[in-house]
Amino acid sequence: MSEDNSRSIELDVDDLERFKLRYSLGQDDGRGSKHFLRIKVTEGAVTSHQLTEIARLSDEYGRGKAWVTDRQSIQLHWIEGRHAPKIFSRLEEIGFTTDKCGQAYPAPGYGDVRNICVCPVAGYEKGEKIDVRPLVREMNDFFIGNEDFLDMPKKFKISISACEIDCVRSQMQDLGLFAIERDGKPGFGAVIGGSLGVAQPGAVIGKPLNVFIEPDEVFEVAKNMAEIHRDHSSTESVAKARFKQLVREWGVEKIRSKLEDKLGRKLERLKYSGPEVSGREHVGVQEQKDGNSYINIPILGGGLSSEQLRRTAEIAEEYGSGDLRTTPYQNLILLNIAEEDLDEALTELKKTDLSVGGSRLRWESVGCASDFCASSPEYHPKAVVREIIEHLEKNVGKELEDYRMKIGVSGCPRDCGLKGPSDIGLLGASTGSGGVGSEEYRLYIGGRFGAEPRFSKALNGNRSTDDIKVMIRTLVEKSLESGHDDFQELWEELSSQELKEIAEPEVEG
Repeated sequence: MSEDNSRSIELDVDDLERFKLRYSLGQDDGRGSKHFLRIKVTEGAVTSHQLTEIARLSDEYGRGKAWVTDRQSIQLHWIEGRHAPKIFSRLEEIGFTTDKCGQAYPAPGYGDVRNICVCPVAGYEKGEKIDVRPLVREMNDFFIGNEDFLDMPKKFKISISACEIDCVRSQMQDLGLFAIERDGKPGFGAVIGGSLGVAQPGAVIGKPLNVFIEPDEVFEVAKNMAEIHRDHSSTESVAKARFKQLVREWGVEKIRSKLEDKLGRKLERLKYSGPEVSGREHVGVQEQKDGNSYINIPILGGGLSSEQLRRTAEIAEEYGSGDLRTTPYQNLILLNIAEEDLDEALTELKKTDLSVGGSRLRWESVGCASDFCASSPEYHPKAVVREIIEHLEKNVGKELEDYRMKIGVSGCPRDCGLKGPSDIGLLGASTGSGGVGSEEYRLYIGGRFGAEPRFSKALNGNRSTDDIKVMIRTLVEKSLESGHDDFQELWEELSSQELKEIAEPEVEG
């Protein structure tokens, strides 16, 4: 530990008040970490300079590790409380705040508007209907550090996207905004009350608000919807304090009526069920609308070393514009790479053990951080995701490269690892005593967002990770033999019993 880290930090009252509104540590209970730092990366946008500074913070306070989260934040663990003021000061210098992490508060309250999820290639993606970046900035500028929105019953999650694949998964948000058109005019639809967690009434797919929202109405809608949550959601218990419970009790029509009362006008009605396509990732190398390219680096589990952060920042600076984006699938994007520089940039990334290759599963699979969490510290979902994908790539081969299948692994029913909306979901079920690989999971199949959303359903009882790897491989091989290029095609044509009859004999054998 450096001398600078060990000596006490002196702050005046104004500093403490400023930090109180915009910074917080979260509570850990695993791997020897007591606190984590969740850096709120607004718009998912980070510059090479900022990423280099985060790498330094990781070296000095976080054991040289960092994780990209599925809300596009960057998280450090092993943070000591006594270092918080110094860290907050340095974050302020480079233009970042944190979420107001409320795990240590057992009663309702201390809820904030969490990092607003946004399409990471907004402004660059071909085919997007609207550049949502100015709308996100307006919302962030209003909500961050705003005392009127720091004591809500519980957190409030917003997303906005105008890309054709709704990469932000609108239907799992308290307020999910997605681009639509009305008579050739671009605007937004909205779904409300989505959530994957166990708070009442459990996992819920967001319900359509069935209104057309003009771009210049987005801020007002978001502000007033957050106010409805703040003023009317339950403060009786944590289990009832999420917005989805209010949507359940009031219904969409009453929520919409309350919103329009606050706006002082009616919103234009438009019927929809939600985004037609949702929950895909901007995989690999893709051409931007300006002719340059972006590189989406698959980061299984979102984990990076400080050296990888530093080197990625250098590559972004040398071969691009120095602009990077975090994604809702825990990946990292380098923007504005000229065609003549692509090969060299990809080569340098590969040298840093950040290869932009392998199956698309590497981009669209997620594991939660259970091993840091008090809910299930004995599970290792990020490691399990990696094991499954490496097993499939080794045993199935090149046919897997363009195959569509999302894997989500969660250690507990809060489902931070997206078990519910994934094609293949794993939920921690029981634990052995041998660490990574000894835990057991329950296998779920058939989740998705989009035009016909549904949550995955349990296929079997508790199984070891080795058994589950074999079962998944067997199902994928069956799907490929049937001519499918998307795992959904298999579970749409077969019953759960038929899927079990395909998968389980291989395990027994």
